Amino acid sequence: MSTVYTIKEKCRKCYSCIRICPAKAIKLEKGEIKTIESRCILCGSCFKVCPQNAKGFKTGFEKVKQMLDSGEKLIACLDPSFPAVLDVGTPRQLVTAVKKLGFSEVWEVAFGAELVAREYNKLLKQGKMKTIISSVCPAIVQYVEKFVPELVKFLAPIVSPVIAVGKLIKERHNPEAKVVYIGPCLARIGEIREKEVRGYIDEVLIFHDLAEMFEEKSIDRTRQEESEFDGYKPCLARLSSVSGGLLRSIGQKIDPLEESIVVTSGRYRSVRAIHGLEKGHIVAKFLDLLFCQGCIDGPFIDREISITGRRQIIANYIKTEYKRVGGVNQDDIKKFEDLDLKRGFKIQNLLLRMPTEKEIQDVLAKIDKTEPYKNLDCGACGYETCREKAIAVLQGLAEIDMCLPYLLDHHKELYKQLEKSHKELQESHRKLEEAQQQLIQTEKLASLGQLAAGVAHEINNPLGVIMIYSHILLKEIDEDKKKKEKLEIIIKESTRAKEIVKGLLSFARERKLKPGLGNINEVVNEALKLIEGQSFFHNIEITKDYDLSIPQMFMDSAQLKQVFLNIILNAAEAMKGNGKLNIKTSLVRDDNRIKIRFSDTGPGISQLKIQKIFDPFYTTKEKGTGLGLAVAYGIVQRHKGTIIAESEEGKGATFIIDLPIIKDESVLTSAIIEEVEKPGVKK
Repeated sequence: MSTVYTIKEKCRKCYSCIRICPAKAIKLEKGEIKTIESRCILCGSCFKVCPQNAKGFKTGFEKVKQMLDSGEKLIACLDPSFPAVLDVGTPRQLVTAVKKLGFSEVWEVAFGAELVAREYNKLLKQGKMKTIISSVCPAIVQYVEKFVPELVKFLAPIVSPVIAVGKLIKERHNPEAKVVYIGPCLARIGEIREKEVRGYIDEVLIFHDLAEMFEEKSIDRTRQEESEFDGYKPCLARLSSVSGGLLRSIGQKIDPLEESIVVTSGRYRSVRAIHGLEKGHIVAKFLDLLFCQGCIDGPFIDREISITGRRQIIANYIKTEYKRVGGVNQDDIKKFEDLDLKRGFKIQNLLLRMPTEKEIQDVLAKIDKTEPYKNLDCGACGYETCREKAIAVLQGLAEIDMCLPYLLDHHKELYKQLEKSHKELQESHRKLEEAQQQLIQTEKLASLGQLAAGVAHEINNPLGVIMIYSHILLKEIDEDKKKKEKLEIIIKESTRAKEIVKGLLSFARERKLKPGLGNINEVVNEALKLIEGQSFFHNIEITKDYDLSIPQMFMDSAQLKQVFLNIILNAAEAMKGNGKLNIKTSLVRDDNRIKIRFSDTGPGISQLKIQKIFDPFYTTKEKGTGLGLAVAYGIVQRHKGTIIAESEEGKGATFIIDLPIIKDESVLTSAIIEEVEKPGVKK
């Protein structure tokens, strides 16, 4: 696997990574975003901009864990930016925590920066090189080697601080130890593989890897005792993680009026500076360049603290350490006077062939961009201009179909078809969900129907005995008023129990449909006639909105009347005899269906209750049986329809019944036979 790769499942092809990559190392190939490893400079720009976190990377995480488990002697070298990133606890608590992971020693890379600063000082004093480009940033080195080969001769022939500290450890301290660099930079992985410096750093971890190791081992950095760093103590070179820090380390002052020294950082500015030097727009003796805005702004640094805040943390750390132990020990610097920190660089030259004007125009013609007004230069493809995109196509970095305006203009029919398919899929999904809910409800009703039938039959016999003997006793105690009142209560409650049992049996048996031709509007009117004279409805305003185009259809009018009556009575009870009830019928011509809506102005039903409202025995009434709506649900279902409730607390409730227009009586008859023959259900 490449060091940098795209996670296909997360990638949404927004082309942000293509747009920002300075090395043109990311391309679209057969609809997939891929990294061209030979071109990649591991700058991490694509990680910073990817909105989907679809960029993956491979560090030495697993190998380092294996080495720690095997008991090998490992020395951790922390990048100078560590105080601004691993800012939980104190720096010396961090040393203890790292050692608890199994590292035998913990060094500061900043001492390598002290040694490197010495070499830069010598180089500047010698004055042999016309122009010097700092080589401390491996992403800058890789960019120059691969894409501006004529400037390779200007790269400072000095190793980076990371390689310097690794070389010191391997050659002067402990040749047998394994050295692990820990920092914010993925480009170090590319650096340690280069032939010129290979072997001085064994593995690279990013700060996130270290934090994950702490979490795996349950190491709380804030609870550790403080320990001193191993190795040699740096001072001002701790600033090397900050833009301009190298110059400060070698004693050079940054003067805006001094044109011989250029200090800049960040992907855009540093690349512009390199090409400015290439084209002769910049004439300078020394260019101090960092691909990020200092290592404190590396691609794997959390962004909660601003760059300014991180700079201050580094500055405070340097001041604190200076007060505690003083500046760098010059004897330590002299001790390594003879340590060879020189290196060379190679020209890789990965410049792409520039297509001819005719080739470019041919591609632009294919995407209908030959006319100036059609060159939108919208950047949606990841390239700044349509011309750049055409060149990228010819260089094998892009595909023609990456152009969004082109796709919109030339694939309108395809988009219409996709939009239609999307809508159909949504509708299919909705119907599937409804069918699933109906199936769950049907199974629930079937199992509860069996239980209800058994319970009803068992209760009926003793209930009958209670009522018979209560009536006998009532006749025998005409004289005793108190006993008579108690017996009447027994008879009244027994009668109520009998009605409940009757409802149970009605629910369990699911009476057969007796289909006949009828009109829904008339059935609703018949249900309303039954309650018109009742005093409970005197203060309820009932409005009717009937669709007169509704045709006749086959249905069991008596059972549907029971459904409508149940809903109307429930609405009246919810409104406590005072409110408005609107009944509306409508014909849905496209689907050949009828909708009946009952809307009241009652207190409404909570979402929690509305999910259970059609369940048998679920009721919100003080003396309700909880069977009315369950029976109604079954009747509507046997008519091949659906019933749902919609409500918000405080805004009333609406019950919607949806019925197909059945023109063939056998449709309902076959449904009855199917229900009757359902195994295990008593009818």
